[in-house]
Amino acid sequence: MLFSQNILAQKPSGKGGQKGMQKPEIGQISGKIIDSISGEALEYTTVALFNKKNEKLVNGTITQNNGRFYLEKIKPGSYYLKISFMGYDDKIISNIIINKERNLINLHKIKLQPNMQNLQEVVIDGSAPRIDYQIDKKVINVAKQLTSTSGSAVDVLENVPSVKVDIEGNVSLRGSGSFTVLIDGRQSVLDANDALQQIPASTIDNIEIITNPSAKYDPDGASGIINIITKKNKLQGFSGIVNLNAGLDNKYGGDILLNYKKRKANIYFGADYNLRSYPGDRYTKRWTKSGDSIFNTIMDGSNNRQREMWGFKTGMDYQLTQNDIIGISARFGERKMNGTTLSDYDEWVFPGETHNYYSNIDEMERGGFFYSINGNYQHQFKKKGHDIKLEASYNTRNFKDNTVNELQNPDGSIADGKQNLEDGPGSRWVAKADYTLPIGEKSKFEAGFQTRFSNSEDNVELYNWNLETGVYELQPQYSNFTTYKRNIHSLYSTYGGEFGKLGYQAGLRGEYTYRLISSNDQSFVIDRWDFFPSLHLSYNLPKDIQLMSSYTRRIQRSRGWYLEPFITWTDAFNVRQGNPELLPEYIDSFELGTMKKIGNNNMISMEAYYRITNNKVERVKSVYEGNVMLTTYENVGKDYSLGLEMMFSMQLFDWWEVDLMGDLYKYKVEGILYDANFSNSSTNWSSRFNNTFNIKKNTKIQVNSMYNGASVTAQGTTAGYYMINFAAKQDFFDRKLSATFQVRDVFSTAKHEFTSQGPDFYNYSEYERKSPVVTLSISYRFNNYRLERKKSNSNGEEMEGF
Repeated sequence: MLFSQNILAQKPSGKGGQKGMQKPEIGQISGKIIDSISGEALEYTTVALFNKKNEKLVNGTITQNNGRFYLEKIKPGSYYLKISFMGYDDKIISNIIINKERNLINLHKIKLQPNMQNLQEVVIDGSAPRIDYQIDKKVINVAKQLTSTSGSAVDVLENVPSVKVDIEGNVSLRGSGSFTVLIDGRQSVLDANDALQQIPASTIDNIEIITNPSAKYDPDGASGIINIITKKNKLQGFSGIVNLNAGLDNKYGGDILLNYKKRKANIYFGADYNLRSYPGDRYTKRWTKSGDSIFNTIMDGSNNRQREMWGFKTGMDYQLTQNDIIGISARFGERKMNGTTLSDYDEWVFPGETHNYYSNIDEMERGGFFYSINGNYQHQFKKKGHDIKLEASYNTRNFKDNTVNELQNPDGSIADGKQNLEDGPGSRWVAKADYTLPIGEKSKFEAGFQTRFSNSEDNVELYNWNLETGVYELQPQYSNFTTYKRNIHSLYSTYGGEFGKLGYQAGLRGEYTYRLISSNDQSFVIDRWDFFPSLHLSYNLPKDIQLMSSYTRRIQRSRGWYLEPFITWTDAFNVRQGNPELLPEYIDSFELGTMKKIGNNNMISMEAYYRITNNKVERVKSVYEGNVMLTTYENVGKDYSLGLEMMFSMQLFDWWEVDLMGDLYKYKVEGILYDANFSNSSTNWSSRFNNTFNIKKNTKIQVNSMYNGASVTAQGTTAGYYMINFAAKQDFFDRKLSATFQVRDVFSTAKHEFTSQGPDFYNYSEYERKSPVVTLSISYRFNNYRLERKKSNSNGEEMEGF
């Protein structure tokens, strides 16, 4: 993950001009690149050295995370330096002469000027690009995503490369729904999609997309990591921001973040509340075969899903000494999801004369409280880059589920009724230590340990409607109590450095897993070791072009409800059952990428990838009985993804910025299903076309379009769809107050269609969300701060909370 630091030269052991330093036979140039307004160090800035006579590129590098750069092995001669970074004006430093008397040149701090029209624009909007392609990740600047201001993290991800979001808000990364979500670098106790849904976009600073993490990071998630970086303040004094939003169809919410920072202490407090309703229409048509009979069922109805979330967070960082910093943070909140579905069923059997009409009412309530506590400590040793970080966290949740499904006859009487009650508390302890040791000038060794203890319970009860007594009665044969225990202990190490123009990093992670599932006097145990290697390579080509390649091995462990060994009735026509014998998915992932900056504000990037998933887990349907479908999970075989991802980021005019992203990949899944070999494949593609128009100094308009192509599964196909989003933002009072008007799915074109079939069934379903979705957001900033001069430790290194 820290490959970008490994491929760069480290600071020499001494300083130019110090006594006792031996002058090298060839020259060296060093310096530090900073923002001219804020004084912040600029990471990944391109530094290129040209021969003054023939203007040929002779050397180059990019800056480290502290903004420093070093150019070495420079022959005597006359040169000039060109420094460039997206969002800033290029800077030329002329008349650089290397000779025997002048071979160590320290340019000290070099200030880059943001290419904004005036100072206030720089302070508020910042100079970060909309999507920043870094060596090991993509960083999405959420402030630039106007069309998702009042939404959640899921809405932001609709407009970024590598990610697809379907009409129901389900996220996939590089075509896979198996990924890990981190919040400020820590894993949430919530499931990945639930965690993304409960984070308001207005509280997010950046989102990092990491498709091939190194051995330093947890290997969980088939397609990588989505890391949510929440807003924090690095300014001295008191400041805050308040966001309010409201929209049609019962959508409203808000959040507040307060921060006070003075000298060694930084304290913050935040609160948020959001209510989101998602009305829509559903349609299902299916037939099932049982014996000589064919059961036909058509469902047509509407539903309204509602998410309600609130939470508080607080934390403090304190600098104990120049080399030590400690921090603590906590979050508490509640998440609720309610849904009501009203449907009409038409059911008939062939052969025969049976033809039934029903009305169905399905009401669902799910949610509960959650909280987390985190503590961290960092110590930096005397040698630069030599440090140790310790962290511990505790997360817990207590979610409950109450679902009532009633099938009514035309006269209003209940033909069938089922009530499911589920109580599922869970908790997780995590402790970790990370150690970094620089070796020589260009190499670095990292090692660490992590332990995770997870425990959860799941108490499920089924009640059936008694037609004679008119009450719901407990069904013991379908009521179950299950406990889950999973402990994972990990060790890792990485080593990286630079050899000429070649950068490298190799790593290995070993994990011991013990998992115990107990249910109804049955036990299912996993007791094993797994190993996860990683390799990252980089090669610098002329003209500021860099090639990057990587290989990682990852794992996807099944979720709790995938493993439940019992039958659960969800309604009169559907049951589900988990599979405790499921094997985890093991993923081998390869990437090859390059990036080229064109001018000040234009960039093109390309990434080729190949991913193999072993023990592929698929949701599998079959006939349970008559017209009742069973959904379970199976290891069906392997899948393969071979693709190319491209992005163009261009500023066509001063008033028009464009991001064009595309993903084209060949997907194939093959294995054994229903005791027979199968193989399905498809050519998938998706695109994003984002346009930002700077109408006036304080007025912006954004129009985004997206298309998600069709794809296949082991049992069926998913249709493609497209939609267009619109937003307009207006700033007032020197940008202290902002208003953003948003319209999502302007032309109501987003629809989810899925077809699945097997030897004894066929199922077609579609869902169409009510649209367009209209919201208005108001944001107000207040402050009484001054720019902070960062403190340094005894070795001159900057110290910050983490």
